[in-house]
Amino acid sequence: MRIRKKLAATVLIGFLLLGAFWAGYGYGQRRASAAETQTQGMALLRELLRAVQQYYIERKIDLDRLMYGAAKGMLEALGDPYTRFMEPRAYRIFQEDARGVFNGIGIFIDIRDGHLIVVQPIEGTPAHRKGLRPGDKILSIDGVSTKDMALQEAVMRIRGPAGTTVRLKLEREGRVFEVEIVRAKIQIDTVQGPEIVDAAVRKELEQERLGYVRILTFNEATSRDFEETLRPMVQRGIRGLILDLRNNGGGLLDSVIKVADDFLEGGPVVYVVDRNGKKEASMAKGGAIFKGPVVVLVNEFTASAAEILAGALQDRLDAPLVGVQTFGKGVIQTIVPLPGGAAASITTARYLTPKGRDIHKKGLSPTVVAGERIEGKPDLEVRKIQAQQLSKAIEVLKNMLVRRK
Repeated sequence: MRIRKKLAATVLIGFLLLGAFWAGYGYGQRRASAAETQTQGMALLRELLRAVQQYYIERKIDLDRLMYGAAKGMLEALGDPYTRFMEPRAYRIFQEDARGVFNGIGIFIDIRDGHLIVVQPIEGTPAHRKGLRPGDKILSIDGVSTKDMALQEAVMRIRGPAGTTVRLKLEREGRVFEVEIVRAKIQIDTVQGPEIVDAAVRKELEQERLGYVRILTFNEATSRDFEETLRPMVQRGIRGLILDLRNNGGGLLDSVIKVADDFLEGGPVVYVVDRNGKKEASMAKGGAIFKGPVVVLVNEFTASAAEILAGALQDRLDAPLVGVQTFGKGVIQTIVPLPGGAAASITTARYLTPKGRDIHKKGLSPTVVAGERIEGKPDLEVRKIQAQQLSKAIEVLKNMLVRRK
């Protein structure tokens, strides 16, 4: 076992430290060439590992833990909250997210201004029943502070076997409190139809022949589920569609491109710009199944892939955005598998909307401002704001249909 761990340590050092000091450390050699800096950095960590193995007071050393710590520290040194190292368990959890089935409490989380926040509790899950709200800051998980904690590490700590308990310390509007939540098996239905709105609104939608679809996140099943939800509405003859992307924190780029295919007859969905300034378009394949007017509902937790879709529909179809300013995450991560079942999520590109807008740290501005930010507000007020926004979206869509006559 010791030989295996030493071999694994050597492999990981060689792979993970290949460009470590490109992160800016340089080992005090600002004038050294890139190759010299790289060589010095690898030598530094090899010697440090040797010193720990030879002199550290505890003879039993978890080499995997040391290597994972080195990898984590290297990526954290970049100062990018979206570039992170994933240990094997964290990577498995990431893959579970893409499939939409996992054991946990049922929340989407992200990092805003250095704070771990709840983007959305999934309805009907333990987190929703415990009253977690969008915008709640997660200060600690089972007593471990989330300060400087990577997003995937936080997810890993919150997840766990069904029936076990996790303790969260939360901050809401200056008030700090703790909740204990029992984990359960969570199945995410990422697409919902008009059945989730109240009866009076649902009746109005039916009478006006308007469709309503909500997307919670973009995973491997989203594009299929979206088409299965939208197509029957089109067959019933809807005249217009409300696409609800509120509290959607994003997801897989491939998934959002496939959803955009259902609206666009070819052309760009998003432009991806790499570190060399090379710009490539992700194109819709054509064959849109709905060609009528669309209104998109957004709020401060509409982020990343959801902003890609909202921006594409706004630029390409003049689809009005109704709500408040979106989150403003305009960078794309690439997942790089690593030895031993680990992986890294590395920011590799920025994205631009079809009209060339860079929304990173700015967000998308609504065409029609409706309601207000829901962060930190009590459930009753949140529901009131959301109802106001939906009512305004229906009004905007009906006016669009009148103008088309």
